[in-house]
Amino acid sequence: MQAASIAVAVLALLAGAGVTTLVRTRWLQSRTLEKCVGLSVILHLALMVVAAFVGRWSPSSWGRLDEGRMTMMVVLAEDDVADVAVADAAPAIGDPHDSIDEPAAEAAAAIAPEAPTLVALDAAQALPVPPDLVPLLDPPAERPRDDAVAEPPLSDAAAAGGPDCRAAGEGHAVEAPEAYADRIGARRAAAAAARGGSAETEHAVQTALAWLAGAQSSDGRWNAAAYGAGRGRAGAAQHAAQVGGRSDHGVTALALLAYLGAGNTHREGPYADQVARGIGFLAERQRPDGSLAGDADFFAALYCHGMATIAVGECAAMSGDESLARVLERAVRHTVAMQHPVTGGWRYAAGDRGDTSQLGWQVMALAAAKNVGLDGLDAAQGRARGFLLSVSSGAAGGLASYRRGERPNVTMTAEALVCRLLLGMPADHPATAEALGLLSQSPPSSSTYNIYTWYYATLASFHAGGPQWEAWNRRLQAALLPLQHRAGGPLDGSWDPDTVWGGHGGRVYATALAALTLEVYYRYLPMHGRLARMAAAP
Repeated sequence: MQAASIAVAVLALLAGAGVTTLVRTRWLQSRTLEKCVGLSVILHLALMVVAAFVGRWSPSSWGRLDEGRMTMMVVLAEDDVADVAVADAAPAIGDPHDSIDEPAAEAAAAIAPEAPTLVALDAAQALPVPPDLVPLLDPPAERPRDDAVAEPPLSDAAAAGGPDCRAAGEGHAVEAPEAYADRIGARRAAAAAARGGSAETEHAVQTALAWLAGAQSSDGRWNAAAYGAGRGRAGAAQHAAQVGGRSDHGVTALALLAYLGAGNTHREGPYADQVARGIGFLAERQRPDGSLAGDADFFAALYCHGMATIAVGECAAMSGDESLARVLERAVRHTVAMQHPVTGGWRYAAGDRGDTSQLGWQVMALAAAKNVGLDGLDAAQGRARGFLLSVSSGAAGGLASYRRGERPNVTMTAEALVCRLLLGMPADHPATAEALGLLSQSPPSSSTYNIYTWYYATLASFHAGGPQWEAWNRRLQAALLPLQHRAGGPLDGSWDPDTVWGGHGGRVYATALAALTLEVYYRYLPMHGRLARMAAAP
């Protein structure tokens, strides 16, 4: 190896000196292209000769039989691959801004925070788990293999790997956590009336849920490609239009969240059967490493996992199903393992520096896990706060960009504000007012339909409260409600995918996000009243 390096260095010096001499003699001033090609061919032939004499003509492994246990030596590095700049919002399912060649490069990135490290990886080993995740894990000596479950099942369904999905009316009703209490029964109508909802918004939600019920497949999933997913904008990036076509787990999770947001679980509510089959589909297909991404492609996988983790977490919290809590625990392990240990962000693979679009779903997943009672997540949430600081700008730090160093935009500012509030920032912080100021400059309009932006901006405005919420809510209803199909037929109750990122998620994605946006009045308790509720608590 040392001899080869010396030979290459000498050859490079000779080549440099030769090219310099030729330039000074003006030899390259005529027929420049042909002469440069000739020089390149000569140089590569010389390198081949050096390589042949130093390293021989064939690899040393040729002719040998590989037997027994194999060990790989992998160099882990932190460097990220350069990304295409994002002009506006990142999509909800998959991110077509990146070249199709990026997955292989980013998947090779590691989670080592400082220098590259040489690590021996056995084929049965997973990526190392950050130290702050240890409280969630069983003692290593007692931990089963990936294909086993340590805890005893609660039911036949749990023994098969799925949740304890029992029909409504069997006495399994539990008191929902405070965060979800307004979804249930008479409280839902009262919360909608008090916070800006109306009979029209609730009718839109119910017709959307009815359409989603008709779109569910027999195995419990919502088929993304069957309803237009994977047909994104052409030309956004190489081969990127197909991103989202295999995101069944992601759109299934969004549909489930719409049902959960209206008070349904797999044990209670008029859509208990739909929820039971959907949540069972997700749980039964959880990977050994905890991922709930299913067959999603590289760009969409962590989005799908985040969405599915939120759905499992909310269903577990609302129903008290302990078998679902175990599914959630494994999913959260994967979520934290995918977080960058230094930047605090998430993107596509472990070790990616992160982006704000991905961050929102993972932060909401951690919040859902805390509502179920999982501990040991404070460090992960603290790192997420650090990532938010890295993409923040503005006088009060209220604006946010897709990635560090890029210009802030409305979508990422809204998503970042939701994350900041979930991570404990008071709603009256100056950063909130700065973020809402940017949102107010781009109110909803039917001519600028972008359901991903409207979903996060509605959540941000609702949780912040005040005049901005009232103004935003009026414009939202005026823009979103007329876009719903209401003339009967197979599309009745659904929304068309928008032309920004809707083509990647399809009709189920668009309809579920629109329903979730219109459930905002009762889906969560508003965080602007958090301090008052805490002060009033006994």
